[in-house]
Amino acid sequence: MPATTQDQSPEPVAVPLPRRGRVWVILLLGIAVFAIGYVIVEIATRPAGRDVVRVAGIGDAQSTFSGMPQAGARLGSADAPVSIQVFNDMQCSNCRSDFLNTIPALAEDYARPGDVKLLMRHYSVAQNPLELGFYGAEAAAEQGYGWQYTYLFFRNQDEAERFGIGDALMVSLAGSIGELDVPEWERVLEEEVGADGPITRRLESYNQLGAELGIRTRQAAIVSGPGGTRTLQDGPTLAQIEAAIEAVG
Repeated sequence: MPATTQDQSPEPVAVPLPRRGRVWVILLLGIAVFAIGYVIVEIATRPAGRDVVRVAGIGDAQSTFSGMPQAGARLGSADAPVSIQVFNDMQCSNCRSDFLNTIPALAEDYARPGDVKLLMRHYSVAQNPLELGFYGAEAAAEQGYGWQYTYLFFRNQDEAERFGIGDALMVSLAGSIGELDVPEWERVLEEEVGADGPITRRLESYNQLGAELGIRTRQAAIVSGPGGTRTLQDGPTLAQIEAAIEAVG
């Protein structure tokens, strides 16, 4: 499998899919960009007493991911001998527990010491392969904060249900990452999310790769190292992923 444009390590990924559904993608993304701009004004002018997004897990995201190398899809050292491609859907309720029960521990115990690198592959288990939440995470990843954004999205799925996605939620999550340049994040969303944009092409490549690998529902992990590759499906536990790391390391 070829390497992703965001991670120059030798992990293989898929060639982007041929463009499909051009009309709905353009309309959907146009609505999303409009909504983000509207929300910035709405938040700034909202009168006291009205509901606002209450972002949980800000401190946990900081302590979990700060101080580790992070570039694009990758968390951890580019030279780590074992890689784990994490396929997950930010809008899937079961995927939430899969992510929160495994990723923080893998980040702390394996990525931080330099033994493993984690590679995020946003992959929809729903009918639509491209989801608005994915775009927010990918825009954050261009500044090296994609894992924080994804973590906060999972922690705040209840807020996503209250406010909807592509609305106040996306801006609030971005603003909760202290080091993230929110105006730059907004610029990326405005300029790179069209049907031919680099983020859309990248997400399409993840979808194609997941389809080729037969990824089903819930979180999946493709663990690769000197000893081979292990494919773990349907929400593997932390113990199962750790066993795969041991087997291929």
